[in-house]
Amino acid sequence: MQTIITAAAIFSMYLNAAENSNSEYYYNADMENGKVTNMYVFTEEGQNLSGKVAYHYEYDEQDRLVKKEIRRWDRQSRQWINERCLELSYTEEGYEVSMRNWSSNDQAYEPVMEKAVYHYAFDQVMAVNYFRRSSEKKDFKSVGGMFVMNPTDGILLATR
Repeated sequence: MQTIITAAAIFSMYLNAAENSNSEYYYNADMENGKVTNMYVFTEEGQNLSGKVAYHYEYDEQDRLVKKEIRRWDRQSRQWINERCLELSYTEEGYEVSMRNWSSNDQAYEPVMEKAVYHYAFDQVMAVNYFRRSSEKKDFKSVGGMFVMNPTDGILLATR
């Protein structure tokens, strides 16, 4: 069983967030071909809504998430400003998530400096390894990792 992030998962996340009546945030989304392409988060300021954060999603031909851009609302310029993006690539063993920060000077994303690699170590157990590099010319170095159990119906995680 391979864990992937799909367009359906993003849509479900949006619906769950939008339906939460106890939240201090308000949500809106742009949809294209049944997929969430942008999700906007707002806060209430007086009788108006003010932008907080926006997410832009891109998918591959199998409807798997391949890019998530995070943008913050800038009150001065009254526009969404890029902050960072996560890029996902998939393999037979799992997937890799790379993070890139936005350079306002270059008006482009910086090279990947951090990434997480997810793969199945053995049945129902996923290994997550974290890597970082000190400069774009250096190799990635491992900075940690963990195992995550993929629960199934046959495993009780808690009882009351």
